[in-house]
Amino acid sequence: MGKNPCTGKMNLEKMIQTEKRDYFQILLDDRLFLQWLLRPTDELGMYWKQKMEQDNAIKEAIDEMKPIITGIKVKEEGLSDEDRKAIWQKVEAALHHRGGIVEKPDAKKFHLNRFFRYAAAIALLIAAGAYWYFNQETPSKPIDYTSLINQNGENLSEHVVIILENKDKIEIEEKETELIHDTEGRLSVNSKIVWEKDKNKTVKQKQAEETVMNQVHVPYGKTSSLIMSDGTKIWINSGTRLVYPVTFAAERREIYVEGEIYLEVAKNETVPFVVKTDRLEISVLGTSFNVSAYKNDQTQTIVLASGSVSVNDAKTTSELKPNQLFSYDKNAQTGAIKEVDVLDHICWKYGFLVFKRQPLIEVLKKVERYYNVQIDYSLLKNDHTSLSGKLDLKETIEETFRVIALTAPIRYDIQRDKIKISINP
Repeated sequence: MGKNPCTGKMNLEKMIQTEKRDYFQILLDDRLFLQWLLRPTDELGMYWKQKMEQDNAIKEAIDEMKPIITGIKVKEEGLSDEDRKAIWQKVEAALHHRGGIVEKPDAKKFHLNRFFRYAAAIALLIAAGAYWYFNQETPSKPIDYTSLINQNGENLSEHVVIILENKDKIEIEEKETELIHDTEGRLSVNSKIVWEKDKNKTVKQKQAEETVMNQVHVPYGKTSSLIMSDGTKIWINSGTRLVYPVTFAAERREIYVEGEIYLEVAKNETVPFVVKTDRLEISVLGTSFNVSAYKNDQTQTIVLASGSVSVNDAKTTSELKPNQLFSYDKNAQTGAIKEVDVLDHICWKYGFLVFKRQPLIEVLKKVERYYNVQIDYSLLKNDHTSLSGKLDLKETIEETFRVIALTAPIRYDIQRDKIKISINP
């Protein structure tokens, strides 16, 4: 006797429906999924967008679960029996009726008990405003990074300065420094431990550390690097201020920069890494890129070496691909993307600068920062000279200007840490 084609079709539909249930369980067990629905952020939006692009089954499960969870309304004073019943009816409808499947009573009861647990948990989160669940590890208020930096004045020292959580300051005289925060909470400078975290802190004190910031101030004429506890490495250019937490939050790794840094971000698909400037927010999961955001520059730039980043300004969100530069004009409040040679923008971390038809004044600004000299280029105000070439930053300032003068029609007068520039007649 032949097989009933309708029975075969029903078995296939049951297999598909069972597979969907597996994805529903995965999603409901994923804290980031619930946080995205109840307290969405740009970083989580980008994370789940990538997940859906990579797996169509996850996308289908999310498309079904998202309106159910976000549409649940409960009273703040508690979860009534009516609330529980309404929640389960919605979940049950998605799991059983959307696929056209009617299961045996025992199977239905089994799945009801399993998924009721998740539905009730979700409703409880919403009833409580999701406060404890998400805010126990997240600062309740945005950090005012600008005020934090300004508290310490414009020029701290001629040396690299580390400002610790207790406001103690460590000055480092070396021209180049390597800072390391290890997983035990110790801070080392050039392989020497200079600070160690108190291991006897309570859980609440440890959670509070996520709102306590360390700062690294690198003056003109110096450079530094920082290896963070998550494995991320940051090269810090001259004239830069970097703010970072003593301990990263469980859901987000966030730092702030005024100046220029190059990052190799340790990949962690569940904890996005965010770099903030006073105008931009750059979100990544694991990648390498350069950020230039000096206070006195008219533009801020992000150059992507590998991976992908999302850049948010006041108006738009832009996605960058490798070998692309995002340039933000602070006056016009607009951004633009173009293809570039990444090495031209990150070579400073290797000790040299490369220029390709770059305005002379912009070249002099970079030289000024790196050598910590004062350059008077007021006589170049209306000059449109551009430079192409390479400067070895390990050379003396005298040799650097000798090389510049071979390409540009300038005269220079060096008097200690002051240099006056004029155009050749």
